Amino acid sequence: MSKDKQFRLPGYQQYSVPKGPNSHGSMILVRATIPSSEVEPVHCGDGVEAQAVRIHLANDSLVVYNIYKPPPKRLEAGELLTQATQELMLIAGDFNAHHPTINPTTTMNQDGHHLGELLTDIPEITLINTGEPNTHTGRNIGPHIHLH
Repeated sequence: MSKDKQFRLPGYQQYSVPKGPNSHGSMILVRATIPSSEVEPVHCGDGVEAQAVRIHLANDSLVVYNIYKPPPKRLEAGELLTQATQELMLIAGDFNAHHPTINPTTTMNQDGHHLGELLTDIPEITLINTGEPNTHTGRNIGPHIHLH
């Protein structure tokens, strides 16, 4: 979403990174009745876009990441995974990773191989995926997260 266009959804707090010369733009929407705050995301690689929001729960908090990794860029997940071992996290986005674990009908690429290794090497990571590619729809809305 470009800086000159405003998007508002009544009843939701919007956290967005505007579309720009070095950004595809991204957004996290949190229901307005759920306490939340934007946090500085850890570095996920040169050219990798990341945004993070902390959802304040009754006795804990959940950090939600929205990540976009363009095809030619490399995801650097070390700092992100270290943070994930220290607090509750949900990491979502478009990683441009193709692997049979994610989508059985795809041909594996280097990013998919890397993600597959992470899923194997770190048992605390759980992949939540239907097996369908889901970051692009007929309206091409890109990656999104919607929390109830």
